[in-house]
Amino acid sequence: MSFALFDVLSVRFMDGRPVDSVDKLNAQSRSIQDHLVRLFNARQGVLTHLPDYGLPDLTAVYQQMPYSINDLVDSVKKTVEKYEPRLKRVRVTVMPVEETDFVIRLDINGSTWDGHKVVYQTMFVSGGAARVSQGKIKASSYA
Repeated sequence: MSFALFDVLSVRFMDGRPVDSVDKLNAQSRSIQDHLVRLFNARQGVLTHLPDYGLPDLTAVYQQMPYSINDLVDSVKKTVEKYEPRLKRVRVTVMPVEETDFVIRLDINGSTWDGHKVVYQTMFVSGGAARVSQGKIKASSYA
């Protein structure tokens, strides 16, 4: 099983649960989820040694909505493919946006290297903060 370095060093997930208290399938998925939260809340250019780590400033995305949604989808997909190597066959889908709540919702679908399908429901709230939750995990192979 592969954990993010942060999980190994802290021996806890972001919610405080010990890494070894979760079964193998859910632990890997949770580790990926925690890394996606960190990745999506980082802004490109903040890390000098990895200038493209994270997402671009989301202020422009909100200012140019709905025309900028596809740019965000492309950025999220490329960023996940580059910085979350535990996922393959990454697909990013836009979920309906309610104009009154200023929340952009994306579903990130993929599979782990051992063939388990994973879904992460991602919300970007105004101001750019990202929240990631797990969708249903299926033990069957990803087709």
